[in-house]
Amino acid sequence: MFYDKPIEILGKTEGYLDDAGIWHPGQEEGIKKRLMVDVQPYSKELAYRDYGFTEEVTYRIFSDVDNLIQVGTKISYRGKRFIINKVIDWDDHLEWMVKDNV
Repeated sequence: MFYDKPIEILGKTEGYLDDAGIWHPGQEEGIKKRLMVDVQPYSKELAYRDYGFTEEVTYRIFSDVDNLIQVGTKISYRGKRFIINKVIDWDDHLEWMVKDNV
């Protein structure tokens, strides 16, 4: 596998109270970590055939093992936001299924 595509793990910045006393909630930004991964187009049908997984899937991503990769984590790839909806932990790498975060 070639880990040559950059993705960002998204997190939420802290909210703040401005000088006028108005609360501004945190924004979702690439604040946690940037990873180099292998991204491959994938589909719900392929995920079902390969793993019996029945949720929507846009891409499958391969990466080194990293504890930030969890179901529900949001990522950014090529300017679009995705959410991880399946993580498969292999001996020496992780495989994650992601879907569009609409």
